[in-house]
Amino acid sequence: MNKNEKIKESCKKTRERRKSQVCKVFEVKIDKSHLSREKEAFLRMLFIEAKWLYNYQLSLENPFNLSYKVKEVGVLNRDKQKEKRKLINLSSQMRQALVGRTKQNILNLSKIKKKGNKVGKLKFKSQVNSIPLVQFGVTHRIKNKSYIQIQGMGRRSIRVVGLSQIPENAEIANAMLIVKNSNFYLRIATFLPKEDKIRTGKVVGLDLGIKDNVIDSNGNGYNFQFSEPKQLKKAQEELSRKQKSSNNRYKQKHILSKQYEKLTNKKKDARNKFVSKLCKENDLIVIQDESIAAWKSSRKKGFGRKIQHSIIGGIISSLKNKPETLVIDRYFPSTQLCPNCGSLNKHPLDRRIYNCSCGYSEDRDIHAARNILNEGLKQISMEHRNLMPVERQTSGSFRPKSYLVEAGSL
Repeated sequence: MNKNEKIKESCKKTRERRKSQVCKVFEVKIDKSHLSREKEAFLRMLFIEAKWLYNYQLSLENPFNLSYKVKEVGVLNRDKQKEKRKLINLSSQMRQALVGRTKQNILNLSKIKKKGNKVGKLKFKSQVNSIPLVQFGVTHRIKNKSYIQIQGMGRRSIRVVGLSQIPENAEIANAMLIVKNSNFYLRIATFLPKEDKIRTGKVVGLDLGIKDNVIDSNGNGYNFQFSEPKQLKKAQEELSRKQKSSNNRYKQKHILSKQYEKLTNKKKDARNKFVSKLCKENDLIVIQDESIAAWKSSRKKGFGRKIQHSIIGGIISSLKNKPETLVIDRYFPSTQLCPNCGSLNKHPLDRRIYNCSCGYSEDRDIHAARNILNEGLKQISMEHRNLMPVERQTSGSFRPKSYLVEAGSL
């Protein structure tokens, strides 16, 4: 068996093994307190050389003709003059991944354009913030629970924080080296055996709004507001006073980006905990495909700022990627529809209680969440009924017992 046949056989076995595994990504942080000047300079040069390679590839008449084996690229210096610079720190595997990623981005833009969408083109970058490490054991290696090795550094190891969160039975795949605000991170992709989810028999519908960010069909309300802290506002004021293109302005930008990163991390943490809690407690989550951009551009005073300070958009995007989630059409009249008589009643935003002429009355947001849930259950019922054999279909609609909910009975 030659080399190519061995590679094909190995890839085939890997694909079969992946069917019984689930992918999880863990992020670890490189400990700068144990990072020597030599190691830090090496990591910084990796990203600088990645920028050179990216910009050089875009400058070519045909970016697809660039070979990853290139060891010297043309760069514009401060005087806007072309000069040659050598790629010393980037390994051949890193260069291959970077060149391939740029080619794939161009192909993706072309596919979007062929569908009739308006797209731009890739632009030159002042910095590249990520470098793919595609082959575990070659481009990156875990030495123990505290140290890793990156290709190009020889036997020298780098101390990291967070490796203990990776389970022992995890199969480590590729990784991504990232720089954020002068800090270095490594996102490690792993594959773990699939675990059967414990069924709870519970279902929930979610209505998203401004007054309460999330209301579920059980009447529970959740609010997530992360206003800008004083330190961030002060950093913004300091930046406005700095002279453009000065070193002090560059330093202040770095301080401001750190403050934004802290705020973003808080939002991500709250979003991940809330979505994880929902998925563990419920077998089915029904949401409506809301247009958050339309909410931000609303003429209602304060809507845009409230949306900006919340995590509604992040919750929607995270839930859409979960297998427990069912998304119904955004034009479904969840607020107007009466679950008792089926009539549509428009209510202005300042009326927080939904009333119908048939006598039905309920809190506006809870009413909408229950309508969303029942609409999702109807869709599941129709899917099951259409998939059943003809001889097993009945005159009534089919619903799984664990999802059986009467309209207005919650």
